[in-house]
Amino acid sequence: MINKNSATINAETDQLLERIYQMKPELRYEVRDGIVFVIKENNAWIQRTLRKIKYKIPETSEMELDEYGSFIFQQIDGQRTVREIGERLGAAYEEANQQLYDRLLLYLNHLEKNEKYIVRIV
Repeated sequence: MINKNSATINAETDQLLERIYQMKPELRYEVRDGIVFVIKENNAWIQRTLRKIKYKIPETSEMELDEYGSFIFQQIDGQRTVREIGERLGAAYEEANQQLYDRLLLYLNHLEKNEKYIVRIV
């Protein structure tokens, strides 16, 4: 585990904290009152087929991120490191400081590998 207050941060951990992410260019999202809504196209073959036979399948759906997720999401700009994002998160939400980098790295990994919203550029 990475502890923000730990005096010893090894080289591997330091490399993780120096990563930089950016949004994928094709990602569509909106920010409403500080909350991020990711817009996904409902474009699977079954959805297209059902629309053709007049089922009411929406063209898009939205995924609403929570307050922390929205804050982090809006910090990802292709220039800020994970360390900088963590510092901003800790300053904005004091309660987030416990196991800050563990959770932040886990969330960024989820956005990159599972949701495929972001890519690592460094």
